[in-house]
Amino acid sequence: MTSFSSITKALSRPKLSIINRIVIVDALAIIITILFQVYKGTLSGMDPVAITLTYSIFAYLVAFVLLARNVEHTYTSSSYRLIPASDTKLYSASLLSALVAMVYMGLAQVGLALITSALDFPEIAGAARQMFSDIYQSSDKTSFGLNIFVIITGSILLLIALALFCWATISLIHLIGNALTNFLPDSRQKFFRFVLYVVVIVVFLYVFTYVVGMVNGILHNFKGVLDYSSNAYLQIYFGSIYLFAFALVESMGNVYLLKNWVETEN
Repeated sequence: MTSFSSITKALSRPKLSIINRIVIVDALAIIITILFQVYKGTLSGMDPVAITLTYSIFAYLVAFVLLARNVEHTYTSSSYRLIPASDTKLYSASLLSALVAMVYMGLAQVGLALITSALDFPEIAGAARQMFSDIYQSSDKTSFGLNIFVIITGSILLLIALALFCWATISLIHLIGNALTNFLPDSRQKFFRFVLYVVVIVVFLYVFTYVVGMVNGILHNFKGVLDYSSNAYLQIYFGSIYLFAFALVESMGNVYLLKNWVETEN
């Protein structure tokens, strides 16, 4: 049997290649936009960082979609399914490699932001210090450091849990449709596949809305951010736990479908 680390490494290569292409396009878009504003004479000190952060939002969305597509390809491709490893190991390695790619994407975005901030570092540093000072003055000073730590780590966990939940949900929609249409005649597969996808998507959108509403209910007390004691911020971890739990249940369903119902497409 192939080791888990070897599978993860093999599955990470195409995902990192996807991220590299996105980062190159992102960097070119930032450079072109900055040069265009320089040409027009409208570039101010904070504009390069603002441009970078704006493009990073679109870059993350594109990366998430393309990684989700790559994960789906892993589950239905004979070149991957023939790897001497269990479906559970293949499924877990695929999700982990996607997370690794997203972390790599985040580091690349931080690097681009640091490069563009260097164009007017004194103004940006001054604005950051002022913002930090304002937050500190209006916060619970006795637990300020702990609150910052909990917010940062909790937010990272929540983002990871949300990504895993979305990928697991997308996979479950696809695998259920794939498994059910295998029982249908070829002449009617496209029509019934469309109907099944609509039904399954509606069901999981309902589940997703329910989960998001539940998480929002847990986090609604965060309007004051640093005005609360550090214990209040521990609630963000509960939001992450709910998403991790739903992702785990969906992943168990995905692995079951992979083992028993889903056939490769090529």
